[in-house]
Amino acid sequence: MKLKSIILVVFMLIISCEKNNLNVNEKTLMIASTKVDCVGVSPQKCLLTKEVGAENWGYFYSSIAGFNYEEGFEYEILISEKDIENPPQDASSKEYTLIKVISKVEKTSENLPE
Repeated sequence: MKLKSIILVVFMLIISCEKNNLNVNEKTLMIASTKVDCVGVSPQKCLLTKEVGAENWGYFYSSIAGFNYEEGFEYEILISEKDIENPPQDASSKEYTLIKVISKVEKTSENLPE
C-alpha cells in the first residue's frame, strides 16, 4: 500500500511538470538600439524587436525579466516565453524571461519605424 502511494505521488509530479512546460517557448529576438514612444495601457517607452532575419521592427509592450537594456546598443537575446493563466485585465498574457544575451553591439539600428 505504501509503495502504491509513493508511485502515485511520483506519477502526479511527473505529469504536473510536463504540463507546466507545455506552454513555454524559447525564441531569439533582436532588440533595437533605441526605445520609442508607444501607447499600451498608458503612454510609455517600448522596445523595438524583431526575430532574427526579419526586416521590420515591431513594438514590444512587455518587459523581459532579467534583461537590462542600455540605449545605444543593439542586442540579440534568447528568451523564454510563457503563457500566463488568467492574466489580469489589460495585462500581457505572456511572461518573458531572459535566458542569455547572445550579442550586444554598440550601433544605431537601421530601418526603425518613424
